[in-house]
Order: sequence, then structure tokens, then C-alpha cells
Amino acid sequence: MAPRERNLLFATLAVALLAGTWAFLAPQRAEWKDYRDRRDDLDDRLAKAERMLGQQADVESRLAEFRKGVPVFAEGKRAEAELLPEVDRMASRHGLALVRRSASDKEREAGDLYETTLTCEWEGTLDALVHFLYDQQSQGVVSDIRQLRIQPQSGAKLGTLKGGFEMDCAYRREAAGGGEEAAE
Repeated sequence: MAPRERNLLFATLAVALLAGTWAFLAPQRAEWKDYRDRRDDLDDRLAKAERMLGQQADVESRLAEFRKGVPVFAEGKRAEAELLPEVDRMASRHGLALVRRSASDKEREAGDLYETTLTCEWEGTLDALVHFLYDQQSQGVVSDIRQLRIQPQSGAKLGTLKGGFEMDCAYRREAAGGGEEAAE
């Protein structure tokens, strides 16, 4: 065998060996890629968790500030008894007439926060409605209007609107020991 043929034979065997190795390791390459993707995902989750831990003091101070703005009612007392007249006063202050108002019998609990739904039917002008909604929104986290219905009135009350809204109000309950400090 001539040296040229021998070199071609070695080159062909080397290429065949590399191709065989490449084909044999293809499943392992896919598995390595999966491991690399999972590791990158875990690294991202770890970085996110570390960022969250770094922000813990800020979040706790914002939560404490939030809790200061949430009204506190005595355990067993219906919060709606104070919430409905407050909504009525706010509406009257802006010239919005609450024709009918009611409160949900169910009190939703989320940790030490509670929430109830107030349903009101109203009549008034667009200006009165806008001012009422602005005032309600400026209360921050205490209440949130979930559904608002508006329609024009006809007949003698032409130019006025009527409708209804459902407002979710958040509050806390006073601990059995009495006082806000016992709840915290």
C-alpha cells in the first residue's frame, strides 16, 4: 500500500470515527442542553429570590404603612354599619344620590385583612359621579369599585344619569385582647 493510500485510509477512518462518535453522543448532547437550561432557570429563580430578600425591609415598611390606612373594627361588629354611611356621606358631598344601598352578608378573609362588598344604586350628574369616583380612588387601598354601571335617564330627569356600583372595602378586625397592637 502506497503512503498516499494509507494517509487517505487513516483520514477516512478518522472522519468515520468522528461521525460515529458525534451520532453516538447526540442523545447526551440533548440531555446536557436540558441540564444547562434547567441550571439557567434555577439561577434565574435564585437571583429573583435574592432580589426579593433584599427588598424585604422595604416591603415590610410599605405593608406597615398600608396597615395604618386600613380601618379597624371590633371583632363581631358588622363593618358595613360604618362603611355604608361613610359611602353615603362621600356621595352626598359630591351631589350623588344613593337611591339604594346594601352590603354583602359574606365577609372574605385574607390573613388579618377582611373584605366585604357594598352594592349601591345611584342617580346624579356626570360631574358628581366623576368627583365621587375621584374621592373614592384617593382613599388608596381602603376601597375599590369592581363594577360600575351607567345609563342616561329619560323623561323629567333628562340630563342626569343613573346606575350602580359594587365596591369592595378592606378592613381589619381588632384582636380579642383589645387594641390594634395585639393584632400585630
